[in-house]
This record gives sequence, C-alpha cells and structure tokens, in this order.
Amino acid sequence: MNSRQRVKMALNHLEPDRIPFDLGGTVLTSIHVNAYRNLRRYLGLPDKDVEIMDVFQQIAVVDEDVRQKLGCDCRNVAPRSSATFKIVVDEDSMPGYRFFHDEWGIGWRMPKDGGFYYDMFHHPFANSTSIDDIKNFPWPDPVDPARFATLKESARHVAEDLGEPVILGGLAAGFVELAAWTRGFAHFYPDLVTNLDWMTYLMDTIIDLKLAYWEVALPLVGDYADVVQEADDLAGQFGLLINPETYRKIIKPRHKKIMDFIKARSDAKIFFHSCGAIREIIPDMIEIGIDIINPVQVSAVGMESSALKRDFGNDMTFWGGLVDTQGVFTTGTPDEVREEVRRRIDDLGANGGFVAAAVHNIQANVPPENIMAMWETLQEFGTYGHGGVGQRPADYVPAARHDKPVKVSTSPDALPAQMPTPEEAAAQAEEGDFYPDLFLDMQDAIIDGQKAEAVAAAEQALADGYDAQTIISDGIVPAMTIVGEKFETAEFFLPEMMAAALAARGILELIRPRLAATHAAPAGRAVIGTVKGDLHDIGKNLVAMMLEGAGFEVIDLGPDVPAEKFIAAINEHKPGLVGLSALLTTTAPMMRVIVNAFQAAGVRDEVKVLVGGAAVSQEFADEIGADGYAPDAGAAVRKAKELLAVAA
Repeated sequence: MNSRQRVKMALNHLEPDRIPFDLGGTVLTSIHVNAYRNLRRYLGLPDKDVEIMDVFQQIAVVDEDVRQKLGCDCRNVAPRSSATFKIVVDEDSMPGYRFFHDEWGIGWRMPKDGGFYYDMFHHPFANSTSIDDIKNFPWPDPVDPARFATLKESARHVAEDLGEPVILGGLAAGFVELAAWTRGFAHFYPDLVTNLDWMTYLMDTIIDLKLAYWEVALPLVGDYADVVQEADDLAGQFGLLINPETYRKIIKPRHKKIMDFIKARSDAKIFFHSCGAIREIIPDMIEIGIDIINPVQVSAVGMESSALKRDFGNDMTFWGGLVDTQGVFTTGTPDEVREEVRRRIDDLGANGGFVAAAVHNIQANVPPENIMAMWETLQEFGTYGHGGVGQRPADYVPAARHDKPVKVSTSPDALPAQMPTPEEAAAQAEEGDFYPDLFLDMQDAIIDGQKAEAVAAAEQALADGYDAQTIISDGIVPAMTIVGEKFETAEFFLPEMMAAALAARGILELIRPRLAATHAAPAGRAVIGTVKGDLHDIGKNLVAMMLEGAGFEVIDLGPDVPAEKFIAAINEHKPGLVGLSALLTTTAPMMRVIVNAFQAAGVRDEVKVLVGGAAVSQEFADEIGADGYAPDAGAAVRKAKELLAVAA
C-alpha cells in the first residue's frame, strides 16, 4: 500500500495498514526551521541550507532524506501562495528587525535577536473609512501565471511517480484572517459590531480573489487533487472569538460559498484549519461540506480527543491532534510524550478518519528527543489489525491524563447579574442608589460599543458640571464591569468587548487633560508589555483598554519588550503592577527571565507581576514566581484590583 492509498482510505473512514503520518505535508503540519535543524542533527543527517515553506511562520520544507527516514505520507503541492510569493526581506531599514510587506500590503517583521517568527506591524486598511478604499486598493493578482508554473506536472509526479497524496494549498490565509490582517485586529473585531457593511464588503472582495485562484488551480490539478486546503482561525483556548450567531449569520454563509465552489470543481476532500476551541461550530462545518479539521487543538476547552471522535468521527477526519505542541511536546519528557501519543492514537485512530500530525507546526523549542518519541510511538501502536490501534493487553494501565479539567467559576463577579428582589429595589430607592439618566445613557453607549454616542454623553456631562473623576466612576467603570461580566458568561465575545473598550477609551481621551489638571489619583498604575521575541499584542492591547476602563493609568510598552525596558519603566513610573504577555510557547520562558531580572535589579518587591497569554497557565505563573495569572482581559482587571487591593 502506498502513501496515497493509505491517506485516501483514512479520509474515507476506512482502516489502512497503519495511521498515515504527516510531517511537512502542509504549511500547518510542518516544523520550525530551528527544530528541523536540531532534528536533522539528532538523526545523524548532514547540515544543509533549509528551504523555507512559509516565510511568516519560518517553516521548513522537509527534505527527502528526512521524509524517507520517517516514512512521511504527505507532501505539499502548492501554487506559490502569499507565504512565499514576491517577498523581499529588508535586513537594514528597521533597526533590530528583519521586515517585508507581502502582496496584500501587510507589513511583517521579526526581531533579529531572539525572533522565531514574523508578525504584523502594518495593516493597509487601518485608517480606512470608505468602501472606495477597498475598491481602489492594489489587490494581488490571484491568477498570475507565475503562481502555477509546474503545478500540473508536480501534481502528476507526486500522485503517479511517488504514490503520495496531492494536497493542494490555497492562495493565502482564510478570508476572515485576511480581513483582520489588512484591517488590523484593533479595528476588525469592533467593525463586526459597529461597521459591518464596510467589513463584509472587504470580506467579499477577498473571497472573490480566492475563488478566482481556485478557478485556475483546480482544473490544472484535476483528478490528482486529493485534498484542498482552506482555513480561518475562529477560536481561542477557551472558546470562539466571535458569537456563534455572528459566525452563523456572517461567516458561515461565506465559508459555504467557498466550499460549494470547490466541491463543484473537484472531488477532493476539503481540509479546513481552525485553531482553538471550535467544538461548538464543528456541526456547522460538517453541514457546509468541510471534510477534515486541523490542527485538532486537544488542549483547548471542549476539544477532548475521545469525545470529538465519538461525536463527529463518522463525518469528520481529524488531521493533527497527535500530541499537544503547547504542552507536553515542548516541556514534557519523552516518556510523557509517548503516553500522550498512545492515548491520542486510541482516541482518534479507530475506523480511520485520522491523519497523525502534531497539533499545528512543531515549534522551535521542541526537543528532537520528543519528536522521535512521538514518531516511535506512532510506529509501535499506529498499525491496524491484531494488537494495533485501540487494542491493548489486559494488563494495560493508561497513564494519567494531562488534559486540564474545565473549571467553572462560582465567584459572584463571574456570574450574570441578577434582578433585585422587591425589598432590595425599595432599599435602593430609599438610598437614592441610582445613576442620573445621562450616565445611564453613557453606560449603554459604552456597552453597545457606540463610541460617538459615548463621547457625546461625556461631553454633555462635562457641560452639566460633572467632573472627570465622576465620569469615570459613574459612567465608564460600571459599564466596563458589565462588559466584563457579559464576556465571562459568553453573552459578549471579542468583537463586542473590543467595541466597548474603544468607546470607553474615546471618553478617556476626552477627559484625560482634565484629569491631569486636577491631579486625580488613578485606581492604580500598571506597566504592561509583550515579552521580548513576541510581537503579538492584541490580547495585551485589550487588557490595557480594560484596565483603563476600570480607572487604571496604563503605561503600554508595546510588543517585544526586554527585561531592561520593563525595569526602566518601573523606576520611572513607579507602578504597582507589571503585566507580562506571551502568545508563543517559545517566548513564554522569557517571562521567567524578566521576573528574575526584576529580582536582580532590586525592583521585584516594588511591584505585583501579573502574567497572561495563550502560552501561559496558572501552573506556569506559580512556577516562575508571578503574583497572578489571568486567562483573559476581564479576569486581568479583577486580578489587578485584587493584587493592588483596589475596591471593586
């Protein structure tokens, strides 16, 4: 049985001779160049110049000697996508960074010192206000013949000569992602609440380009295409980033349009990449024709592997999920990796429908010993038939699970607001515990994300003689408290939360000069930043806005912040709190370095340290000696108040 036959059987929910193995078959199932070089050395293979498959992610093309040694079943057959097409890296013009602008006009940069990936720093539509800006933009040419040079012959060669499946890559990231990248996250999410016509026009323009690309690519490859890739990241670690109803009303019909277009032109299975806790919309994905989900982020809420297989295994193939790249793969021992891989094989492998790969690309800091532990375990337990997948001897005792249980908070400030009893309402009336109508209007405008109305209410309050501090305490703080509660109880999602935070920030910008003139004391002072080597800042930015809305003075140092810059800010601004953010497992260890640097500089006892980000957990915070951990912006505000003993 060759690799193509093996993968096609798995995709049709049949059991081949063994579970197919993918390393390097897509830009989402490959390996960072650093980890790849280490793996080659570990395997005793010669050093060589590594070809880059995806410039943004710094993902390697897996060479033939590694493919043969590991028995890789999948090979990327991609036209020239935005991840490599017409990219010219500038090494000199931005001190400390390598950078480029891609064909969508998005600026990307990577620190020269300690950088692992490129991340965005320029969004071409960040300041756009008109649909004409979209119409007049110099969009990429999706049917540029240079994209498709040798594609037809490459597909034939892979299918017929090599006997491997043809996995056809797409033009670029998903239309939701590209809309966010070209607009900038700080505008994209609020736009889903307050600027929807403009945003959907942008999305539809991107979809038209993607369809034009598929119109050329699919006929070129023809019946050789076994798998077609599309993507859109829609969730975080704990749930969807947008309201499920927003997804079903705005995003899902557009995804269906793409899937229908592909299905009308190809019998290939559709591979859809979406990170995070996507369980709630997996039935929607099945409904619109998606056949395969990736990366199967088993550490995210609701993504437990045995439950996914039980509930969706008849309809959906799981491509990924073999080992948690954010957890045991990076920080565990080879034995711990083996135990997790054995479990995922048993959970996902029965009756086909599983292509084994790590959860997303293998990260830069994954040890080669752990990579080989994953592979060796798959070879030992990933066969079908007697003694194979799902069959264990009578004395087999499974290892303790590494999944973190979902904890439901019963704290009063994490629960929905309750209607007062008649007696409580009467008592409040006697005490006069009500806000003036003007402040109720201000609160409503903030909660609804209506910046202009919120600022207008604040201007009226100033005209009526209210001071700036009252506007904060009676307008902004109550509104943002409600926003935080709605976020934690899943009534609000990231778009609604960011829109509200921007409305609150608009008021703060109005009244800040008056606050300075009165020398009013803030609720607290915080210095925050994303740690050195990490350029991701959407979570950090939201925390900053939420802290401001809670009455804090925030000194935002931005992304890629070294220890010495945090220390200088502590000495200059005398904050009570320092917030450290990291998205990547490769940069989370920098938090330990920074906390240790605080100790060495003699400033550790002067501040409380609060940490957060996708790569961080309570256990990690405890391990590095942080004072607190927050999984999201609402929790960050509560924890900051707790650490600084600020009255709620």
